[in-house]
Amino acid sequence: MSEKDLELKALARRLMWKMGFSTRVDVQMRSYVPVRARGSRAGHESYTDLDVLGIAFSPGFQSQRVIFDCKTTKSGSTERMFWLRGLADFFEADMAYMLRSKAVTDSARQLAGRLRLGALMPTDVQEMEALHRIPLDLTTGPLSHLFNPEDIARHLERVNRTDQNLQPLMEYINFDYWVYDPYRNMTQMVAHLSDVRQFLNPDNPRHLAVLFDCIWLYLVACSKAIEYVRVTHISEVDLNLQAYLFGGQVGLREKQQLASRMRSLVGASGDVLPEWYPRLLELIGRLIQSPTLFPTAMRYAEWLNYALSSDAPVSVRAAFGHTSHPTAAKLVADVAGFLVAASGIKPSFRQAARSFVIDDFISGGDHFPGQATLFGEVSEHGPGQAPQV
Repeated sequence: MSEKDLELKALARRLMWKMGFSTRVDVQMRSYVPVRARGSRAGHESYTDLDVLGIAFSPGFQSQRVIFDCKTTKSGSTERMFWLRGLADFFEADMAYMLRSKAVTDSARQLAGRLRLGALMPTDVQEMEALHRIPLDLTTGPLSHLFNPEDIARHLERVNRTDQNLQPLMEYINFDYWVYDPYRNMTQMVAHLSDVRQFLNPDNPRHLAVLFDCIWLYLVACSKAIEYVRVTHISEVDLNLQAYLFGGQVGLREKQQLASRMRSLVGASGDVLPEWYPRLLELIGRLIQSPTLFPTAMRYAEWLNYALSSDAPVSVRAAFGHTSHPTAAKLVADVAGFLVAASGIKPSFRQAARSFVIDDFISGGDHFPGQATLFGEVSEHGPGQAPQV
């Protein structure tokens, strides 16, 4: 990863934020490969990677995805177009851009229209930025560090130097999450956090940064679940959320029939649903009522993952200033509360997360409709009633 590549990635990330997206830089893709021949060893095989991923949401929770491929040379641009088209299809991206620091070849530009791709240079990105005027200060305030190439490099390096005890979780976050079927991430995130719970320390800012990274990813996973619920039968959130966890109604019925058969054979008790499902139902009930705040909540999680990996963490309200939204911040705190309770990591993670997300709003004396109930949390000790939709 060259310094010039980083400059292009920072430029693409800033454009995405100007357009209302939350972002992720350097998304790696790989899969587990079992033993294939005598003497070979099981391991992971790398697929590819994308440089910048932007995610936003429509009011119906349909995700909008944009990807960028950033390179400093124009050589190979034509062949790269076909690769980029395949990557865009895999990520279900609405748009994909090839961003080059030097002139894009004429043949690549000709292919761009046919393949429904964009071919950009830095001047093009700057022109596009000028079309999107937003109240956020992305050039001088705390948020500007997200778009500084040196800061991005430091952040990525620190992510790669995370405690070895957390390696299984980090491999899931950085690799496996992106190749799993989306519905599986609803349970896999909880399971992976639970597997390393004895190593996670809420007093370690880097570990808290990992939690906010998990929150960002879980918001993406929840959006897919909510989209499924909305288009199938929104008046039956409970039933359809259960179905989504198993890949659809057929998967749910198969699991229920298998559980029934096991009970009849060996007298086993229990349910096909995880014990933390009531908390998830309550969380989804809260999230589903705030469709317009989803991208904002993701930006808060993205910022805190970055800020807590740096040497000077800054809270949501301090970073976003007068544009900060307490309800969106509360959504982030709700997801944090759910992941802490469901995975069994140390309960003090909840308060540590709140201190960077919503404590500023409470201590600041902000007044807004529903403040008395807004800062209630997803149940910690038992199932709660999902809000009516």
